[in-house]
Amino acid sequence: MLQCKILLVDDHAAVRAGYRRFIEMEKHLLVAGEASNANDAWALLEQEKIDLAVVDISMPGQSGFELIKRLRLKHPTLKIVVLSMHDTPVIASKAIEQGANGYVTKSSPPEELIQVIQRVLGNQVASSSDIENAQVNVEVLTAREMDIVRSLTAGATIEQTAISLGISTKTVSNNLSQIRQKLNLQTDFELAFWAWNKGLNPRPLST
Repeated sequence: MLQCKILLVDDHAAVRAGYRRFIEMEKHLLVAGEASNANDAWALLEQEKIDLAVVDISMPGQSGFELIKRLRLKHPTLKIVVLSMHDTPVIASKAIEQGANGYVTKSSPPEELIQVIQRVLGNQVASSSDIENAQVNVEVLTAREMDIVRSLTAGATIEQTAISLGISTKTVSNNLSQIRQKLNLQTDFELAFWAWNKGLNPRPLST
């Protein structure tokens, strides 16, 4: 089997070092470069022949999503696997839509990154088991819930949202809990990203 040259892109050196050691336990996988941000990754790709990039989404400066789009345009044959702290299908699906071939959560066992890399090298689209097994509740949000999402993800506080909609802060909080449960989302960033993905608000800044 030919050796696969891999680029690791993550802003935490300790994360890169840990995954590098694990990846290079596989004889046919070699980490040929590391980058802490999108610009450094881009420069390395111009200098080195890379077969597959492992990319974090949340990085300083240009986000992983923006890097994926650039890479897909300039390096169409490059395989891209996202390695992210975000463990919801909404964000995983967006990564695939942007051009990634695979998606692995950082909470997954390291073995799963290797499995996804191998599947992607075999021309499959793959993700870690926690993403594959996640069940997204596809219930349609009510009109009131949509109004709350628009308001909160546009930057309003719970109190401001309550005033603008003529309801109590308790009602807003209760509805927010129901919304997150329906959409299987845990954080404000994930909710803001869902809203952007649905065309409700501008793209949120990566964290």
